[in-house]
Amino acid sequence: MLARTLAIAAVGLLALAGCTADAPPTTPMPTASTTPPSATILNPELVPQDSAVTTAESAQAETTRLADAIQALLDPVTVLSVQDQSQLIPEQDDLLPYYAAYRLISLDPSVDPALLSETLSAVLVQSGWTRSETTGEVGHTVWALAGGSAEAPWFVFIDGDASVAGQSSLSFTIGSPDIVA
Repeated sequence: MLARTLAIAAVGLLALAGCTADAPPTTPMPTASTTPPSATILNPELVPQDSAVTTAESAQAETTRLADAIQALLDPVTVLSVQDQSQLIPEQDDLLPYYAAYRLISLDPSVDPALLSETLSAVLVQSGWTRSETTGEVGHTVWALAGGSAEAPWFVFIDGDASVAGQSSLSFTIGSPDIVA
């Protein structure tokens, strides 16, 4: 489990807008809570749905649903374009396969991507996720979050990128639990 968490963290941080291996997380990865979130959930659409067995199809469907729910939080007027590079990540070494949704969203330059990424992560926290801030390269604010159950954890990385003057972007990566069937 720890090896998978570290691998997902490394892949997610490297994928998020050009972070390099020279910019490791400044805080450890959060872990999924073993206790259910409070009875008041801000947005139930953002809560990962556990299934008895995670298959490639169920992981893809749930990951896409969660990515769509996160993207739906954005004001469509501020979104210039969306690139979706979601894919099944095959088994590697001692890591089981999982599904990852990656979306890169170009925003109107007036949008503060650091504030937007912080706001999105706060909404996820209020919907039952656990977060910690990690910092990538200069101009990036990356939030790492864990959700779902301890037996079937989900991971989200949200990156607000203000590294290029006059450009604003947000990207997020969602990793499903291990695919076991």
